[in-house]
Amino acid sequence: MKLFDEAFQAAATVVNAYSQGELEGYPADQGVSLPWLCQMAINAGAGDHLEIGTSWGASAIAVALAKKMAGLPGKVWCIDPYEKEREFVTKIGNLDNLPTATIGKARNNIKKTELDIQIIRAKSQPFPERLADMRFASAYVDGAHVGETPYLDLVEVGKRVDYYIGIDNYEEGYPDVMDAVHKFMVRPDWNLYFKNFVFCSFRREAPPRGMVMAHRLEHQ
Repeated sequence: MKLFDEAFQAAATVVNAYSQGELEGYPADQGVSLPWLCQMAINAGAGDHLEIGTSWGASAIAVALAKKMAGLPGKVWCIDPYEKEREFVTKIGNLDNLPTATIGKARNNIKKTELDIQIIRAKSQPFPERLADMRFASAYVDGAHVGETPYLDLVEVGKRVDYYIGIDNYEEGYPDVMDAVHKFMVRPDWNLYFKNFVFCSFRREAPPRGMVMAHRLEHQ
């Protein structure tokens, strides 16, 4: 994966905005995955980005800002039902004292940034009809963390994404996320592309080099 300064800059800008109170709430896990998510989104190039699980909006804002800084067109689309916070997520540490994100607070954060981000208030399963026929350059899965949902989310976005998919919280505290990654890795249409900390990404299967060269020679 090629690394871009804009990705690190966008992630740092967003983390600082939350820590200084310019944006309400907090980035998940103190924003540890944001630089790598932004790297993935920029590597995907021009086109829309999809995310499942938005909370306070940090990941959506970071990707939109990174794409803007890199000069890449594309809207960020978000899916989040905004049900009771962490209803489906294993509790690790003292999470009960954290404030609850709402769609109104997330939209207010987005409004402050003036970035092109749209939140669809819906569950990811079944996949929202409004987005069912759209294509995306990249996607980020960070929704419900237990049961079959992480894997089903990967499968659904995999039908609609042209280049890269990222997923967060590949760690022992979330065994169902780990299981989802392991099952998705063996699919013939997607390959494990990159892992850093708890962030993993997949790249859509590319044609073998020999086929690409043969195609180029044929059309010379």
